[in-house]
Amino acid sequence: MTATSHDPNLAAAFRRQVAIDAAAPALVIDDDVWTRGELAAKANGAINRLLGLGLQAGDRVIAQYDTSADDVALAVAAAHLGLVLVPVPKRLGTLEINHLMQRSHASLFAFHGAAPPAGIRPPDGARTASTASITAQDDTVTSAPVACTDVDRSEVALIGVTSGSTGQPKGVMHSWEAVDWAAERMRALSNAQPGESILVTGAGAGAPGFTFFTYLGLTRGLTIVRAGHWDPVAVLRLADKHRCVWTTMVPTMLYMLLEAREEALGVDGRLTHMRSATLGGSYISADLIQRARNDLGVEVLRMYAMAECMAHSSNLLSHDEADRDVMDGAPGPDSELVVLDHDLRPLPPGEIGEVAMRGPSLLKGYLADPAEMERLLSPDGYFCSGDLGKITDDGFVQIVGRKKDLIIRGGYNIDPAEVEELIRKHDAVAKVIVVGYPDEKYGERACAVVEVQPGREFDFDTMVAHLIGTGLSKEKLPERLELLDELPLSPDGKILRGKVQKFVADESPALA
Repeated sequence: MTATSHDPNLAAAFRRQVAIDAAAPALVIDDDVWTRGELAAKANGAINRLLGLGLQAGDRVIAQYDTSADDVALAVAAAHLGLVLVPVPKRLGTLEINHLMQRSHASLFAFHGAAPPAGIRPPDGARTASTASITAQDDTVTSAPVACTDVDRSEVALIGVTSGSTGQPKGVMHSWEAVDWAAERMRALSNAQPGESILVTGAGAGAPGFTFFTYLGLTRGLTIVRAGHWDPVAVLRLADKHRCVWTTMVPTMLYMLLEAREEALGVDGRLTHMRSATLGGSYISADLIQRARNDLGVEVLRMYAMAECMAHSSNLLSHDEADRDVMDGAPGPDSELVVLDHDLRPLPPGEIGEVAMRGPSLLKGYLADPAEMERLLSPDGYFCSGDLGKITDDGFVQIVGRKKDLIIRGGYNIDPAEVEELIRKHDAVAKVIVVGYPDEKYGERACAVVEVQPGREFDFDTMVAHLIGTGLSKEKLPERLELLDELPLSPDGKILRGKVQKFVADESPALA
């Protein structure tokens, strides 16, 4: 791994930006603006209060996080003291929070609102406190009370939480060194410069969300711009007003922004200042990329990465458009990709197998579960992703599916992503996911779960006729259709496949 030439600690890097220009805007939420100096002052107050709570370097802090001014100040203060931050979305359930607190032996749970969520059970000796109380402005504090803690750049500094599962969450552990590499990789995709703005599309929690918004913005002198809550019209208007040059999101969010474009920006409105938008997290169609280019004026850069290995592979604006529209990127500096067979042996270019990766942003391990990390590494130290894909002679990766998402019906493999994309082309469909469900005769059958556009109708016969019209093989046709008013989404906009699978398998009347 290539070490950075500067201290990658969030607090130390942010302090450099404050010294350059304390009056520069650092965070914009709707109509509210906080300068670098104002956030630094809030962070200094938080340092005092964290010390007063008895926290010491290495202690772990779980914080409900949605990139508010208080959240950002808490993150800087935690980094200053050498604490390990676990930024979780506000929507994370009490059972999951308790699970994380117990496994991490957290010393503090920082919550939003006047009181912690009902049912919170901190470990023995742990504290709970509202983030607002920790970061409350104290005019008597003008500078940090203690020097920034010297923490080895390779030690765990950030723990993210994986999403998309109905089971207990996993904690993904990263060092500041890995976070800094991933942030710089994302900055380079749009050549964002100090003083320019980047757009937050989700909560900004988890390891990628925290890295790509809070860490990237504060350490590179960029203004972080976000709406108070997810509203596609408001998000587009803020991006236009503040001339945002880059953002990242999941495809579902881009679909919603495209639908809101005319209302937000006018008939001919475009995001003329946005150089690129990074997309990842689920299947991305070439049609969606073309719509973003033609209707929104934004170049989409597909990215292949995960919470365990952030910003690993991406397309660049310098890549040919034909490659950018269909390929999922190429590895960044000092990063590697291979495709492995069932025996974890490398396959030649063009052959499909399990994609595996290694590089500077690879996780240190899973929280309280070292065996899981070992299980997922190949003999050569590559992290086995569980994704199916192939690599071209030019080094691009193309993801074709997820091993565990494949539906095997009587020995015939059905790739859900392919069927989902074809169903999505029907103009009555707002969102769709295709999952397998148990069947005594065939092992599995396929079920399409659809969120219909308001005022439209969609039924099983319509779906089948539409899919046959696209030329889809009859063996791949879903044998069941379920309609939902709203598909369940994670805080970053991904459809929660695990919840949908449980709903379909249980044939429940509603999603819990």
